[in-house]
Amino acid sequence: MSATPILGLLQATDRNGAVVARLDVRHWPVTVGRALTADLVLDDSHVAGEHLRISRTPEGGIKVQVLDSTNGAALGRARHGRDAQFDWPAGEQLTLGRLKLGLRLAEEPVAAEEPLPHFPWRTTGWTLVALAGMLALVLGQSWLTLTEPSQLARQLPGVLGAVALGIAVWGGLWALATKLFTGHLQFWRHVRIACFSSLAVQAVSTLAGLLAFMFSLESLARFEGLLVLLGGAAAIYMHLTVIVPQRRRGLAGLVAGIAVLGLVAMLGTNWLQNKRLSNKLYLSTIYPPALRMAPAVPVPQFLDEAGAIRQRLDERLKDREPDSDTPEDPDAD
Repeated sequence: MSATPILGLLQATDRNGAVVARLDVRHWPVTVGRALTADLVLDDSHVAGEHLRISRTPEGGIKVQVLDSTNGAALGRARHGRDAQFDWPAGEQLTLGRLKLGLRLAEEPVAAEEPLPHFPWRTTGWTLVALAGMLALVLGQSWLTLTEPSQLARQLPGVLGAVALGIAVWGGLWALATKLFTGHLQFWRHVRIACFSSLAVQAVSTLAGLLAFMFSLESLARFEGLLVLLGGAAAIYMHLTVIVPQRRRGLAGLVAGIAVLGLVAMLGTNWLQNKRLSNKLYLSTIYPPALRMAPAVPVPQFLDEAGAIRQRLDERLKDREPDSDTPEDPDAD
């Protein structure tokens, strides 16, 4: 007597994708739950004793019925409660408690065999480019701050060691979080994100200063810190998508909300301390005059604007002067 043919394969996976339970479907319908009477027994306290009943329709589709369950089941963004019935499209996964449930029917075609991975030349190349760019950025900034260029050779080992340690610690922390949630380290991917995001933030900051000088758009340079904050938020978002790739929209909203709070806090602090939204009074970098595109300011206009600045400064100093009616402390120095 021949064995009953397999009609499908039902398997449950955890959040890391590891298979925790599977069932060779040899009859319809089948039940899923924690009870030993269920066809597929799951070990999850958020799953009912008999949670689902899965059956095959005459047309060949899959019908799911939620049984006596408090948490129900989710298909994509749609959640189905107790006694609900719905169709289960091929290739989709159901969410039961903290587990994912997948179904593969016997008549579904088998995916083509994937070749074994070879050495990732392209990924390695991008990693080397990112590291080289980061080292060049740090060395360039160190060289600009030195009074004697010969000092760079003496400081080179310390600078390279600090950069390597910082990248290793930053990428390692994100890799540990990725290992915890996905089972994979992804260390070099986090290193690439950190390096490329730092280079991008520096490029945007430099471009903002250059455009501010060329076209007299001082606001671009004065609010450079806001650009850096937004760049840091984008980098953190990319790190988080490696850890939880299926929650991109939620992560984007979370990071955007935190970034907005950070912007408000930064602007509010500047206003309370300096009575202005920016903590910069002038451009910190002056480029060659040949790059200047904005028309020259006439001398009378310059004198009027300078006089207005002088008036505001005098008022600021007057507000900070002690009240003349207040007696001075004789013990004060």
